[in-house]
Amino acid sequence: MAIKIYKTILACAVIIFCFIGISFRYPLFAYVMQSPNYKIQSDDSSGAGGLWSTVNYIFRDTLGEVSTGSGSSSSYKLRAGYQEMQEVYISVSAPDDINLVPDIPGISGGTSDGSVTWTVIADNSAGFNMKIKASTTPAMKLDAGYYFDDYTPDLGGTPDYNWSVVSNEAEFGFTVEPGTDEDAVQAFLDNASTACNQAAGSQTINKCWLDFNGTINIDMINRTTRTDVDGENEVIKFRAQSNAKFLKEGAYSATTTVTVVSN
Repeated sequence: MAIKIYKTILACAVIIFCFIGISFRYPLFAYVMQSPNYKIQSDDSSGAGGLWSTVNYIFRDTLGEVSTGSGSSSSYKLRAGYQEMQEVYISVSAPDDINLVPDIPGISGGTSDGSVTWTVIADNSAGFNMKIKASTTPAMKLDAGYYFDDYTPDLGGTPDYNWSVVSNEAEFGFTVEPGTDEDAVQAFLDNASTACNQAAGSQTINKCWLDFNGTINIDMINRTTRTDVDGENEVIKFRAQSNAKFLKEGAYSATTTVTVVSN
């Protein structure tokens, strides 16, 4: 049987803009001042004005400076003057659908793997969050009668350090391998030997496998800093295995949605 994964992608910069499957490259990231301990994107030298707010409004005012407006070309975008709008930039690549390989025999069974990479570029100093969800329950199926169960971790919602499917079962799951190990949420961090969900763990290749939680979003990555101009390559690996469970011949498929949002 052949196995295919279809993907949709949604990238949102909260409040500022939302787009689907659009990728830009080489933004210019700049600061007014910075050190190893802080970054200031803009400052005010007028000495007057400030921030005012109640439960009903937020108001910023200033004296002594002029908001000169926006300027742009094919090479840059500039917002000059005090208190110009600060936009949050986020870009996400749109990878192709993938086929898991090799095909799995319908009676004896076998294991099939595949991976896909999302490149995320974000200039928000607080980073971004990345989630995944399936479009159906279970995620991988041929029709209503023939399907792979969503993977069953030994400890419920905690990923398994090692992938394992018992006899006469067929299951489908995933793991995440971010460009920066520490960006993975705690569930996918391991102790490099036996266990996942480690607060001070690392990210080992081909470890920490999890199931899809119905069609509910699952946190995978939570980066707390901006990326560089080339972005971060976030890899998601999928695996399907039939351990001698009879499955009807055909093309099994799953559709997943990845959502990337500025923090």
